[in-house]
Formats: sequence, C-alpha cells, structure tokens
Amino acid sequence: MTENRGRQFTTDLVEAALAGEYDAVADALGVLSGAGSPHAPAEIVGDLVGRCAAVVRDRRPTGPGTIFTIAVADDRARAVAVDRLPPGPRAALRALLAALGDDEAGRDIQVELAARGQPADVVGVVVHLLVWLVELSDSAAAELPSLSCFIP
Repeated sequence: MTENRGRQFTTDLVEAALAGEYDAVADALGVLSGAGSPHAPAEIVGDLVGRCAAVVRDRRPTGPGTIFTIAVADDRARAVAVDRLPPGPRAALRALLAALGDDEAGRDIQVELAARGQPADVVGVVVHLLVWLVELSDSAAAELPSLSCFIP
C-alpha cells in the first residue's frame, strides 16, 4: 500500500466507522489483515493516532507543556490499568499520548510497536483506535470520555 493509498484507506475506514457502516468496516479490516505489506499497518495506525489526537486538540486546545492523561474502561465501564492492556493497544495508547505531547519520536516508536504482530493483532489495534476515534468524536460531554478497551 502506498502512502496515498494508505491515507485513502484510512479515510474510508474512518468514514465508515463514524457512519456506523460496520459491514464496510469489517470488509476493510479483512483487506488490512491480508495486505501483506509490513509498512501498511504502521501507516494506518499512525494516521488513526493522528486523527484521535486531532479530535482531542480540537476539543481541548492546549499550550506548551500541557500534560495529558487517558482513562481507559472495559466493556462494563470499569477502569482498566494501562498495564493490563494487550501490547498492541497499550502501544497505541502510548502513541496517542506521545502525539498529544508533541513527542514525534516517541509516537513513531509506539506506532511501530502497535503495528507489530500477527494480522489479528494489528486488526485489534485498528479496531481499538477506531472505537476511540468514534468515542472522542461522538462525546457531547464537556469532559472527554474514557476510552474503551477490550481486554481478554
């Protein structure tokens, strides 16, 4: 997948997720799992991390030195310790925090870690990022929502 094709793929994936077109999301995730390119997953994960960070920044403009924390909840809305997250989603969460903290090198390292693994692992990371993006985009509350995590 070229960089432009990767961005278009991510754009189509995000639009489908935000519109609730879950069959289209599932089809796209199937394509991703069979992409065969070692760089495609990192491009998509990096793009999704950037989109999540942009939503947070749009809702919470910040100045230099702003520190971010993230609350993570399970499917029963119970707090989840970051260390309990699977490696891929944990790295994606750390990539998001690095992006929010303007730590580009840290973000890149965490994106690479999040995009490693078997195709099912990468799909799991992309699903988490899509859910986080939808949660951040849909939240009408003054406070940003806890981010959902699906842990074994």
